[in-house]
Amino acid sequence: MKLFTIFAIIAALLVMAPVAFGKVVVVFDENAATELSAGKFVEGFGSHDAGSVVEISTAQKFMGSSSVSCTPSQSYNNNMEGWSVPIDETPWMTFAWKKDGGTGIMIQMAYDGAWAYRYFSGVNVTNWPGIQLEENIPEDWMMYTRNLQDDFAAGWNLTGLALTPWDGNAGYYDHIILHTTEDEGKTAVETSGKATTTWGDMKAR
Repeated sequence: MKLFTIFAIIAALLVMAPVAFGKVVVVFDENAATELSAGKFVEGFGSHDAGSVVEISTAQKFMGSSSVSCTPSQSYNNNMEGWSVPIDETPWMTFAWKKDGGTGIMIQMAYDGAWAYRYFSGVNVTNWPGIQLEENIPEDWMMYTRNLQDDFAAGWNLTGLALTPWDGNAGYYDHIILHTTEDEGKTAVETSGKATTTWGDMKAR
């Protein structure tokens, strides 16, 4: 068989082969109707410790037009309406945050209604078990892509979040995305109001 014929066959097979796309779940990016809370992310937080206030912020944003801000000490809901995301299907989590004052910041994930999985930077004020991402608070926006199965466990469903700035003035959270593979962190994700970009263009840790 001639060489060019072999190349032609290979090219044809590649064209015919189905392209595999992973699953992406947008938890929060622009508080859009296409997100997990259907544009009602802030309303989902039913508990507020020490007078905590959670709201959409247009003054601070990682990208796009807004982020979500939370004042100390924390706002949370372990059973957000409509949430039950199998982490086995979307084990990667990408998120961005920054902190205005204080000593620490945390994000907590509820699995099947219970609290156990946490990331934090700076001081772990409450000493709740969690994974420290940085020794200091993120005074400027920092983005992370983490494997929830490797960091915590497999076989659980994400049912809620706690935004926990602890102290200072406020914590800001943005671009909270669940995805199937780490490489999907380099794929453009469009939601309402976002400029075209790729995750790979942003700082990931």
